[in-house]
Amino acid sequence: MAETAPASPLAALIRSDDGDEFVPSKALVIVAHPDDIDFGTAGTVATLTDHGIEVVYGLVTSGQAGEPAGLSPTDLAQLREAEQAAAANIVGVTELHWLGFPDGAVVADLELRKAVSRLIRIVQPDLVITQTPERNFERIYAAHPDHLATGEAVVSAVYPDARNAKSFPELLEEGHEPHAVPRVWLMAGSAATTNLHVNISANLDRKIRALMAHDSQNGPRADVLPDMIREWATANGAASETGWAAVESFRRIHTE
Repeated sequence: MAETAPASPLAALIRSDDGDEFVPSKALVIVAHPDDIDFGTAGTVATLTDHGIEVVYGLVTSGQAGEPAGLSPTDLAQLREAEQAAAANIVGVTELHWLGFPDGAVVADLELRKAVSRLIRIVQPDLVITQTPERNFERIYAAHPDHLATGEAVVSAVYPDARNAKSFPELLEEGHEPHAVPRVWLMAGSAATTNLHVNISANLDRKIRALMAHDSQNGPRADVLPDMIREWATANGAASETGWAAVESFRRIHTE
């Protein structure tokens, strides 16, 4: 009798409500602003990189419309890019792509879809993690218009743009061949739509450290933010019914 191959250790930390056993080999995380990744999925990123999975970041803006108000947009963008690079390093990510769109004015137009499609074709991931394009009134801060537009553009780029040779033919002229991404994980949706859970118990402290690396945004909340993140992760764990102490949950989309 043939021996059954041992399950991936990473697979034991990912649970899908429908039993999908997909484990990524390379992930691309695309969000609107610096620190969006760390709020939504830094624990998952750390869990993936701990198991040898390459993770790449794509940032639609450089966060130049954020705080502090006294910095010029150019200086703030440089600061926030540096903070995001430091946060990424904490969870094992060294490759970051800055798409250069204006903070506070992101729209899911063809230019953004083309930029995201280009990035997908360059990175060639089998998993894309991004923000939900659906407004969640229970979590209004997660439903920033830039987040929603980014999620819409990324989902549109995954299907059909990045895989379709006839979408943005100029990308072919640049040497970027079509690439199909089989899975998308959406962060920050409503609890009713989540169907995939990642055990971040071993990486919750790293998630918090990554968030606090964004000192320009989160430094003023240093006395409350860590406990808030721990409470969110614990509540996600309880809601997931996995028995895990700390969880990040997503809506998993099959695109095959």
